Amino acid sequence: VSRDDTPPRKERERIIRDVSPYGRCIYKCDNNVVDHQSVLIEFESGATATHNMIGGTARSERLIHIVGTKAELRGSFEDNTITVCDIDPAPDCGYVSETIDTSDPEATGHGGGDMELVRDFVSFVRTGKMSVACTEIENSLPGHLCVFLADESREQGGKVLDFYKP
Repeated sequence: VSRDDTPPRKERERIIRDVSPYGRCIYKCDNNVVDHQSVLIEFESGATATHNMIGGTARSERLIHIVGTKAELRGSFEDNTITVCDIDPAPDCGYVSETIDTSDPEATGHGGGDMELVRDFVSFVRTGKMSVACTEIENSLPGHLCVFLADESREQGGKVLDFYKP
């Protein structure tokens, strides 16, 4: 769309106010999009995972925190850092940490991940060779099913749901 095709400001305001669903007040409409949610997943092995999504934060941020038996990892995608904390059982220490800078000046969109997915897709179409990011549908379905079950659980008041229903 060129600048010449852009409607005048008053017309754009009318469209947002009277036509577009984006002009509606979020508190006075039928919008049922979740604004915060915590999901707890327990695996057959006994390991657990949690996913917390909070939509109304002051800073848009994606964090990862993985705790293992020998170390823990904390990452901030927006700060481009990963901190690895090796557990040190010495009474006066507790842990030894190292922070790694993951910034990439050329990365855009999800830390460069969006462009890597495009590159992987183009490479797959050209060569047929799959990368780590290119999964078969059977491997992608469980993650999607988990998200659908989390939403279903929320809609049912937090009911515990089994991943594989009989």
